[in-house]
Amino acid sequence: MDHFDYIVVGAGASGLVAAARLARGGASVRVLEAADRLGGCIHSWRPRDDFWLELGAHTAYNSYAPLLEALEDRGRLGELLLREKVGYRFVTAEGHLQSPMARLNFLEAALFLPFGLFRAKAGRSVAQWFSGLLGSGNYRRLLGPAFAAVLSQRADDFPAQWLFRKKPRMRTAPRKFTFSGGLQGLLEALVENAPFSLRTGAQVRAIQRDDSGFRVWVGETETRGKKLLLALPVDVAAALLADLYPEVARRLARFPMVASEALGVVLPAGKTALPPLAGLIGADDSFWSVVTRDPVPHASLRGYTFHFRPGILDRAGKLARIAQVLGVASSEFLHVEETVNRLPAPGVEHADLAGEALALLEREPLALVGNYLNGLSIGDCAERAVIEAERLLQLQG
Repeated sequence: MDHFDYIVVGAGASGLVAAARLARGGASVRVLEAADRLGGCIHSWRPRDDFWLELGAHTAYNSYAPLLEALEDRGRLGELLLREKVGYRFVTAEGHLQSPMARLNFLEAALFLPFGLFRAKAGRSVAQWFSGLLGSGNYRRLLGPAFAAVLSQRADDFPAQWLFRKKPRMRTAPRKFTFSGGLQGLLEALVENAPFSLRTGAQVRAIQRDDSGFRVWVGETETRGKKLLLALPVDVAAALLADLYPEVARRLARFPMVASEALGVVLPAGKTALPPLAGLIGADDSFWSVVTRDPVPHASLRGYTFHFRPGILDRAGKLARIAQVLGVASSEFLHVEETVNRLPAPGVEHADLAGEALALLEREPLALVGNYLNGLSIGDCAERAVIEAERLLQLQG
């Protein structure tokens, strides 16, 4: 049986940033991860030694200061890779590429913008607030599909206060960046020679509490910790806390989950006529978005990850649609990989539920972090991870 000051369950960005902060002062920290890889919603597929493609979260910004600070502590900040400035395009029903600005009605925007800027975001959905900002027509044509592409799910009901929250920037870092091996490589850098220990392939089946702290069970193995931090999907956290913290679990259980079906392909660079792009936005299509490898170009390969709406196309249908968009035959694909990303799908009411859950734990030696408490982005997760880690560090006992 192992004893630690802190146990962190989950080795995505939230869990690893929290673990790094908890271990700063010399405390013993154990990270348990169910999968055989780091990352959670960050999933960098590496079909070749010199080529990677993001199947999950794909872009990081210098406004993600807590993540960058953790990397700086490891002495690895200088290894950030700059993303080239390439833009996004819509894919029309006819298969043409269209600039986002071509979908904007400037007259409608001019009528709404002076009044919409001053409306509070709290208590309003993304559709409500941004329709009030630029008009419902502009929301339907431009903003709605663009936000759905960002979130890999329908964005209309998402809490407006959680989207594009302003965060402090680390000015010494590139505005947009990635890492060698993709964003998963950044998390691997946080773990290398880290002041905490990590165990992968460790599926937590139960959590108990006694006077000395928490007992976390992986199979028949028990790990003890004085304090506990859960960096897990919201439905998994709810299930583990059902007996231990029922009021918290009941609130977490009200968060719906959605799936985004990601399929990545790699092909020779000269096979597709598409110009260099950061990504594509599917308006009324079978996919929410396409993310490319073009911002970090490779000499001989190009890669595309299509984030498909769930339950519409089978694998063959997806490959056919990808080939159609890229203007190639599917036989040209050198590598193909698919995965399913599970994401919370919060509405306006879930912002209050998240606040209530956090308030219930304010004086408890248990912390929740993740992509359901203040936003879906990596930066949102890292910010909450530092806040909750500091709270546990300051908690007596």
